[in-house]
Amino acid sequence: MSTFTAIGPALNLDGPLPVAPEYRLLALPGVVQAADRELNGVNIWGYPEETPSLWEPCSDGTYRLKEEDSTWSQPRFDSFVAYLPISCSTITAAPEVFAARAEAVLDATLSFAVEQALAQGVAGSSNPFFGDTNLAQLGGGAVLPQAGLNYLENAIGATGRGGVIHASPGTVSAWHYINLLSEGEVLRTANGTPVVSGGGYINTDPAGKAGSDPSVGQEWAFATGPVRVYLGSAQVVEVSEYVDRENNLILYRAERYVVATWDTALQAGTLIDWTP
Repeated sequence: MSTFTAIGPALNLDGPLPVAPEYRLLALPGVVQAADRELNGVNIWGYPEETPSLWEPCSDGTYRLKEEDSTWSQPRFDSFVAYLPISCSTITAAPEVFAARAEAVLDATLSFAVEQALAQGVAGSSNPFFGDTNLAQLGGGAVLPQAGLNYLENAIGATGRGGVIHASPGTVSAWHYINLLSEGEVLRTANGTPVVSGGGYINTDPAGKAGSDPSVGQEWAFATGPVRVYLGSAQVVEVSEYVDRENNLILYRAERYVVATWDTALQAGTLIDWTP
């Protein structure tokens, strides 16, 4: 039997290309919007949040009067930057090679960053987020996976309109895909509600809620109205500008400006316990 002994340095090969998760937020149809002036910050003009009231035309007295009050939210959202750095020596490869690697990872993981910003907020930002003090907790404490899904569906149903369920991959897995239907890159419940399986929702810890410090095997899941995400264009830069000429090191950051919004009319969540 013949043997082969390698002589010389090991061959440099690219690792597997980063792949975006299939059921991420940014894959949901209608979520991603091209951004222009939105990156300056936006005030969202919501719609009336009530469901229709009922009235009988032959009624009299106080029953003859129709309601006049209406609630509609006007939250403000400012932009933030999702970025990913890379640092290496230009002796190994051209600066453009390193930059392309950082851009590839940012493209694959951008939805993670947006999910995290929506669920947990951005340090220093006043943007509303799912786990802030306005969160309405469903179930009163940790609940079993199927019960949690039922609570979220009912919270959406009570609005009289469609919504979105946001959950960590572990939570979606704990649902065992029971009554979850795959439609391309979208998961839907039996009611047709889209379900986002997002890594950015992991370790969300809403303040002041029962179970706000989740144990191992517990995660929060959320119900909201539709989400809109405005993405700025990828940076076009002269990568060579990032090279330190004294030591031939490059520190490059792939960056995207983002404005992630929802109308805040529905902001409900439940703590789900995966363990039996």
